[in-house]
Amino acid sequence: MPEDISGEGARRRRGAMRAALLAALGAAAIAGPGAVARAAEPPRPGPGQGADTATLEPKPDDPELAAQELAGREAAGQDLADQNLAEAEGAGAVPALEPALVFALRQVGDPYALGGVGPHRWDCSGLVQRAYARAGVRLPRLAADQYRATRRIPRGDLRRGDLVFWSSDGRASGVHHVAIYLGGGRYLEAARPGTRVRISTFADYNPHMYGRVTRTAAR
Repeated sequence: MPEDISGEGARRRRGAMRAALLAALGAAAIAGPGAVARAAEPPRPGPGQGADTATLEPKPDDPELAAQELAGREAAGQDLADQNLAEAEGAGAVPALEPALVFALRQVGDPYALGGVGPHRWDCSGLVQRAYARAGVRLPRLAADQYRATRRIPRGDLRRGDLVFWSSDGRASGVHHVAIYLGGGRYLEAARPGTRVRISTFADYNPHMYGRVTRTAAR
């Protein structure tokens, strides 16, 4: 006897779908609204993702939209870089670390490369090391060692030219990313593969620890 597609079989399938939907809604209600918010958060990077890697960002499903978003962020970052560079180069009395910021700002738009120390290809700590060398400061090569070489400061004491760090465990051993603080909640970073040197904000990705560079940073 042929299957009754439009009758009993279809009703059974609709019933099964409704049951599955109700079960899913019940699970969401039990978990609470926080579960949805947590699921929407981008994953945080960790040291297992490679030395000195940084922010992982959610990517749009549409490649064209992803490209447009990246282009928009890079254009905005370039505008900020030009503004900061003008401020740095126009300073009457240049602070001791200002040459490091001038150098770093000139690299905005250069591509990220794991292990990159320039010219025109950088990872996070490679850019920081080369930039501060322009100010006469010798820093170690890796982000964790750069954190150890700086003086610890609270977030409220941050000033232009300080370094900001991300750590997987809140300790120096877990540091996996470093950026240069520009003031106003903004920092310059070589973030991760597929991005370019850019200016980001604390609203984009919050650092965990903070360090002040001194002339005797590397020992």
